[in-house]
Amino acid sequence: MLARLFQPDPVLDVDTREWIRAVFAWVDRQPAADRPFDPPTLVQPIREHFPGEADSPHGMAEQVFASVRRHAGLEQRAARLAEPGGLAPQPVTALGAASTGGERIFHYDPQLIGNRQALVGTFAQELAAWWVEGIREPAPAAEGNADAIAELVATRMGFGIFLANTAFRVRVNGCGACKGPSADRDADLGRDELAWALALFCRDHGIAPARARAHLESPLRTTFRKAWRYTGSREGREERPAATA
Repeated sequence: MLARLFQPDPVLDVDTREWIRAVFAWVDRQPAADRPFDPPTLVQPIREHFPGEADSPHGMAEQVFASVRRHAGLEQRAARLAEPGGLAPQPVTALGAASTGGERIFHYDPQLIGNRQALVGTFAQELAAWWVEGIREPAPAAEGNADAIAELVATRMGFGIFLANTAFRVRVNGCGACKGPSADRDADLGRDELAWALALFCRDHGIAPARARAHLESPLRTTFRKAWRYTGSREGREERPAATA
Protein backbone atom coordinates (compact mmCIF):
# COMPACT_ATOMS: atom_id res chain seq x y z
CA MET A 1 0.00 0.00 0.00
CA LEU A 2 2.78 2.42 0.92
CA ALA A 3 4.59 1.65 -2.34
CA ARG A 4 1.53 2.63 -4.32
CA LEU A 5 1.56 6.07 -2.76
CA PHE A 6 4.87 6.79 -4.46
CA GLN A 7 4.01 5.33 -7.85
CA PRO A 8 3.70 7.92 -10.64
CA ASP A 9 0.18 8.65 -11.80
CA PRO A 10 -0.21 7.33 -15.37
CA VAL A 11 -3.16 9.74 -15.93
CA LEU A 12 -4.69 7.62 -18.72
CA ASP A 13 -5.71 3.98 -18.90
CA VAL A 14 -3.16 1.54 -20.29
CA ASP A 15 -4.95 0.95 -23.60
CA THR A 16 -5.00 4.67 -24.40
CA ARG A 17 -1.37 5.14 -23.39
CA GLU A 18 -0.23 2.21 -25.52
CA TRP A 19 -2.25 3.41 -28.50
CA ILE A 20 -0.72 6.90 -28.34
CA ARG A 21 2.71 5.28 -28.24
CA ALA A 22 1.75 3.06 -31.18
CA VAL A 23 0.73 6.03 -33.32
CA PHE A 24 3.99 7.84 -32.51
CA ALA A 25 5.97 4.68 -33.30
CA TRP A 26 4.09 4.34 -36.59
CA VAL A 27 5.10 7.88 -37.56
CA ASP A 28 8.71 7.25 -36.50
CA ARG A 29 9.13 4.15 -38.65
CA GLN A 30 8.12 5.88 -41.87
CA PRO A 31 11.04 6.63 -44.22
CA ALA A 32 12.88 9.84 -43.41
CA ALA A 33 11.88 11.27 -46.79
CA ASP A 34 8.24 10.94 -45.76
CA ARG A 35 8.78 12.87 -42.51
CA PRO A 36 9.53 16.44 -43.63
CA PHE A 37 8.69 17.71 -40.13
CA ASP A 38 11.68 15.91 -38.59
CA PRO A 39 13.55 16.85 -36.54
CA PRO A 40 10.42 18.37 -35.02
CA THR A 41 10.14 21.73 -33.31
CA LEU A 42 7.94 22.40 -30.31
CA VAL A 43 5.77 25.03 -31.96
CA GLN A 44 4.82 27.75 -29.49
CA PRO A 45 2.40 30.70 -29.58
CA ILE A 46 5.18 33.24 -30.00
CA ARG A 47 5.95 35.76 -32.73
CA GLU A 48 9.11 33.92 -33.71
CA HIS A 49 7.01 30.93 -34.75
CA PHE A 50 4.19 32.98 -36.30
CA PRO A 51 5.74 36.07 -37.91
CA GLY A 52 4.11 38.44 -40.34
CA GLU A 53 1.35 41.00 -40.36
CA ALA A 54 -1.90 41.17 -42.31
CA ASP A 55 -4.42 43.89 -43.10
CA SER A 56 -7.50 41.65 -43.26
CA PRO A 57 -8.93 38.68 -41.34
CA HIS A 58 -8.38 36.34 -44.26
CA GLY A 59 -4.88 37.68 -44.74
CA MET A 60 -4.17 36.85 -41.12
CA ALA A 61 -5.55 33.33 -41.62
CA GLU A 62 -3.27 32.92 -44.64
CA GLN A 63 -0.27 34.01 -42.56
CA VAL A 64 -1.14 31.44 -39.87
CA PHE A 65 -1.73 28.74 -42.48
CA ALA A 66 1.64 29.45 -44.10
CA SER A 67 3.42 29.24 -40.74
CA VAL A 68 1.71 25.96 -39.84
CA ARG A 69 2.64 24.50 -43.24
CA ARG A 70 6.24 25.55 -42.74
CA HIS A 71 6.50 23.96 -39.29
CA ALA A 72 4.87 20.79 -40.65
CA GLY A 73 7.39 20.67 -43.50
CA LEU A 74 4.60 20.71 -46.08
CA GLU A 75 5.17 24.13 -47.62
CA GLN A 76 6.34 22.56 -50.91
CA ARG A 77 3.09 20.67 -51.46
CA ALA A 78 0.49 22.30 -53.69
CA ALA A 79 -2.10 23.77 -51.35
CA ARG A 80 -3.93 27.00 -50.67
CA LEU A 81 -6.40 28.42 -48.20
CA ALA A 82 -9.82 29.30 -49.60
CA GLU A 83 -11.45 32.54 -48.56
CA PRO A 84 -14.66 31.95 -46.57
CA GLY A 85 -17.83 32.28 -48.62
CA GLY A 86 -16.42 30.82 -51.82
CA LEU A 87 -17.75 27.72 -53.50
CA ALA A 88 -16.14 24.58 -52.10
CA PRO A 89 -14.67 22.31 -54.79
CA GLN A 90 -15.47 18.61 -54.63
CA PRO A 91 -14.73 16.21 -53.12
CA VAL A 92 -14.44 17.69 -49.64
CA THR A 93 -12.95 15.68 -46.78
CA ALA A 94 -14.43 15.41 -43.31
CA LEU A 95 -11.89 17.91 -42.04
CA GLY A 96 -12.83 20.55 -44.59
CA ALA A 97 -10.10 20.12 -47.21
CA ALA A 98 -10.79 19.59 -50.91
CA SER A 99 -8.79 18.57 -53.94
CA THR A 100 -8.96 20.14 -57.35
CA GLY A 101 -6.51 19.91 -60.22
CA GLY A 102 -3.84 18.35 -58.02
CA GLU A 103 -3.99 21.22 -55.52
CA ARG A 104 -5.34 20.69 -52.01
CA ILE A 105 -7.68 23.46 -50.92
CA PHE A 106 -8.29 24.02 -47.23
CA HIS A 107 -11.30 25.75 -45.69
CA TYR A 108 -11.75 27.25 -42.25
CA ASP A 109 -14.45 28.72 -40.05
CA PRO A 110 -13.97 32.52 -40.09
CA GLN A 111 -15.11 32.64 -36.45
CA LEU A 112 -11.82 30.97 -35.55
CA ILE A 113 -10.04 34.23 -36.41
CA GLY A 114 -10.90 35.32 -32.87
CA ASN A 115 -9.24 32.24 -31.38
CA ARG A 116 -5.74 32.08 -32.83
CA GLN A 117 -4.70 28.89 -31.03
CA ALA A 118 -7.83 27.09 -32.24
CA LEU A 119 -7.05 28.22 -35.79
CA VAL A 120 -3.51 26.86 -35.53
CA GLY A 121 -4.79 23.60 -34.07
CA THR A 122 -7.35 23.23 -36.84
CA PHE A 123 -4.80 23.81 -39.59
CA ALA A 124 -2.32 21.46 -37.91
CA GLN A 125 -4.90 18.69 -37.66
CA GLU A 126 -5.96 19.11 -41.28
CA LEU A 127 -2.37 19.12 -42.55
CA ALA A 128 -1.61 16.04 -40.44
CA ALA A 129 -4.62 14.27 -41.98
CA TRP A 130 -3.28 15.18 -45.43
CA TRP A 131 0.09 13.69 -44.50
CA VAL A 132 -1.57 10.49 -43.24
CA GLU A 133 -3.35 10.10 -46.59
CA GLY A 134 0.01 9.73 -48.32
CA ILE A 135 1.32 6.97 -46.05
CA ARG A 136 0.78 3.47 -47.40
CA GLU A 137 1.01 1.67 -44.07
CA PRO A 138 -2.28 2.04 -42.14
CA ALA A 139 -2.07 3.79 -38.79
CA PRO A 140 -2.74 1.71 -35.65
CA ALA A 141 -6.47 1.19 -35.03
CA ALA A 142 -7.21 3.43 -37.99
CA GLU A 143 -10.82 2.40 -38.57
CA GLY A 144 -13.12 5.04 -37.16
CA ASN A 145 -10.24 7.00 -35.61
CA ALA A 146 -9.08 9.19 -38.49
CA ASP A 147 -9.61 12.49 -36.66
CA ALA A 148 -7.95 11.27 -33.46
CA ILE A 149 -4.98 9.93 -35.41
CA ALA A 150 -4.63 13.28 -37.18
CA GLU A 151 -4.53 15.01 -33.78
CA LEU A 152 -1.80 12.67 -32.56
CA VAL A 153 0.21 13.09 -35.77
CA ALA A 154 -0.13 16.87 -35.44
CA THR A 155 1.17 16.56 -31.87
CA ARG A 156 4.08 14.49 -33.17
CA MET A 157 4.72 17.26 -35.72
CA GLY A 158 5.12 19.71 -32.82
CA PHE A 159 1.69 21.33 -32.44
CA GLY A 160 0.68 19.69 -29.16
CA ILE A 161 0.39 22.93 -27.18
CA PHE A 162 -2.29 24.26 -29.51
CA LEU A 163 -4.17 20.98 -29.73
CA ALA A 164 -4.28 20.44 -25.97
CA ASN A 165 -5.28 24.03 -25.21
CA THR A 166 -8.19 23.90 -27.68
CA ALA A 167 -9.44 20.32 -27.25
CA PHE A 168 -13.11 20.90 -26.64
CA ARG A 169 -15.51 18.24 -27.84
CA VAL A 170 -18.48 20.61 -27.60
CA ARG A 171 -18.52 23.69 -29.78
CA VAL A 172 -19.15 26.92 -27.89
CA ASN A 173 -20.68 29.93 -29.60
CA GLY A 174 -20.18 33.15 -27.73
CA CYS A 175 -22.59 36.02 -27.34
CA GLY A 176 -22.26 39.64 -26.38
CA ALA A 177 -23.57 39.02 -22.88
CA CYS A 178 -21.53 36.00 -21.88
CA LYS A 179 -18.29 37.05 -23.61
CA GLY A 180 -17.59 33.41 -24.43
CA PRO A 181 -15.27 32.37 -27.24
CA SER A 182 -16.76 32.80 -30.70
CA ALA A 183 -15.65 29.34 -31.78
CA ASP A 184 -13.54 26.44 -30.65
CA ARG A 185 -11.71 23.75 -32.55
CA ASP A 186 -13.75 20.58 -33.05
CA ALA A 187 -11.66 17.95 -31.28
CA ASP A 188 -11.84 14.17 -31.12
CA LEU A 189 -9.39 13.50 -28.29
CA GLY A 190 -9.80 14.99 -24.83
CA ARG A 191 -7.48 17.48 -23.17
CA ASP A 192 -5.91 14.89 -20.88
CA GLU A 193 -5.12 12.62 -23.82
CA LEU A 194 -3.50 15.42 -25.78
CA ALA A 195 -1.58 16.74 -22.77
CA TRP A 196 -0.26 13.20 -22.22
CA ALA A 197 0.71 12.92 -25.89
CA LEU A 198 2.47 16.29 -25.65
CA ALA A 199 4.45 15.12 -22.63
CA LEU A 200 5.48 11.95 -24.47
CA PHE A 201 6.52 14.01 -27.50
CA CYS A 202 8.70 16.26 -25.33
CA ARG A 203 10.18 13.23 -23.55
CA ASP A 204 10.95 11.42 -26.82
CA HIS A 205 12.64 14.43 -28.40
CA GLY A 206 14.58 15.80 -25.45
CA ILE A 207 12.51 18.96 -25.11
CA ALA A 208 12.54 20.57 -21.68
CA PRO A 209 9.04 20.25 -20.19
CA ALA A 210 9.04 23.86 -19.01
CA ARG A 211 9.00 25.03 -22.63
CA ALA A 212 5.63 23.36 -23.18
CA ARG A 213 4.17 23.85 -19.72
CA ALA A 214 4.67 27.62 -19.86
CA HIS A 215 2.15 27.87 -22.71
CA LEU A 216 -0.44 25.39 -21.45
CA GLU A 217 -3.64 26.59 -19.86
CA SER A 218 -3.63 26.22 -16.08
CA PRO A 219 -5.93 23.16 -15.86
CA LEU A 220 -3.61 21.24 -18.20
CA ARG A 221 -0.36 21.88 -16.37
CA THR A 222 -1.01 19.32 -13.64
CA THR A 223 -1.95 16.68 -16.21
CA PHE A 224 1.15 17.47 -18.24
CA ARG A 225 3.39 17.33 -15.17
CA LYS A 226 1.99 13.94 -14.13
CA ALA A 227 2.38 12.60 -17.67
CA TRP A 228 5.96 13.87 -17.84
CA ARG A 229 6.83 12.14 -14.58
CA TYR A 230 5.16 8.91 -15.63
CA THR A 231 6.83 8.72 -19.06
CA GLY A 232 10.21 9.13 -17.34
CA SER A 233 9.53 6.58 -14.59
CA ARG A 234 10.57 2.94 -14.68
CA GLU A 235 6.98 1.92 -15.36
CA GLY A 236 6.68 4.44 -18.17
CA ARG A 237 9.99 3.51 -19.77
CA GLU A 238 9.05 -0.17 -19.77
CA GLU A 239 5.69 0.48 -21.39
CA ARG A 240 5.43 -0.55 -25.03
CA PRO A 241 3.23 0.57 -27.92
CA ALA A 242 0.06 -1.43 -28.47
CA ALA A 243 0.55 -4.38 -30.81
CA THR A 244 -0.92 -3.81 -34.26
CA ALA A 245 -1.95 -6.29 -36.88
